[in-house]
Amino acid sequence: MDFAPYAHLWVVFALLSAFFHASRMAATKWLSLTLPVPVLTIYVNLASLAVTLPLILWYHDFPLSSPEYLMAVLLGGLASGLGGWALNYAIHESEVSLVGPIMTSTPGFVILLEWLLIGSLPGALGFLGIALLMVGSYWLSAGQGLDRWYRPLQHLITNPGSRYALIASACFAAASTLGRIGIQLSDPLSFAVMVAVVNPLILFILFSVREPGFYRELVSPSVRQVAGPLLLLGLLFALMRIADQIALSLTLASYAMAVKRTAGLFAVLLGGFFFREGHLVGKLLACLVMLFGVLALTLD
Repeated sequence: MDFAPYAHLWVVFALLSAFFHASRMAATKWLSLTLPVPVLTIYVNLASLAVTLPLILWYHDFPLSSPEYLMAVLLGGLASGLGGWALNYAIHESEVSLVGPIMTSTPGFVILLEWLLIGSLPGALGFLGIALLMVGSYWLSAGQGLDRWYRPLQHLITNPGSRYALIASACFAAASTLGRIGIQLSDPLSFAVMVAVVNPLILFILFSVREPGFYRELVSPSVRQVAGPLLLLGLLFALMRIADQIALSLTLASYAMAVKRTAGLFAVLLGGFFFREGHLVGKLLACLVMLFGVLALTLD
């Protein structure tokens, strides 16, 4: 399906992806207290597949005879699957206020990969926008407001979960760049379905090699107890992936991933409204920096 007529709405789709990503992280944190991270990762991908698979009844384009497309699907699926596993583990082992700012490094990885693979670079305003989004998101997630900006750097070395967040950031950067290649050869919705099929297969093989009895964990009583929340998390993951793929089809991956870092903004609003979280002034100032970044991207 061609989304070119909606190219001017790429920011909307990227922001939707950010919202679903923030919601997904909150649900993941809760579920990771009940389920092992590999089991959680598998079921999130299976639930996402159940949501995205019916899309092929509406429209599909799978150029399976193209080696470039197959490469983008397999490598992109592997990168996004490993990234999801690493992110889930980082959220389980660390605070979201640590994982969030580390994930702002994703646009930097994307810029490097896009330059190496497809020769695309943002303009001057684009670089400024990405920098503002990264700085704002970094401050936003630093924990106690702008006066504690050094905490993520400090924990980057001392907190074991930070290493997995860095791995997730690099994996998502690779997946986004490969995804843009796959989308150019098909369309956003079809590619989202293909990746949703590949992800759980690759992850199941990797987890089974790592632990031969892994399949037994997939049918444990604890899984049945959280079936409803797992489906909700899968739905959020699927909506995030679809919005993300559409945004990638309309602009540079570095732009789409940078705007997606505004997931922290949604976390501040939801946290303040539902959980009465503090330090809103500092967090909202950081959000203002991020909004200027979004403005710079749209004007580039």
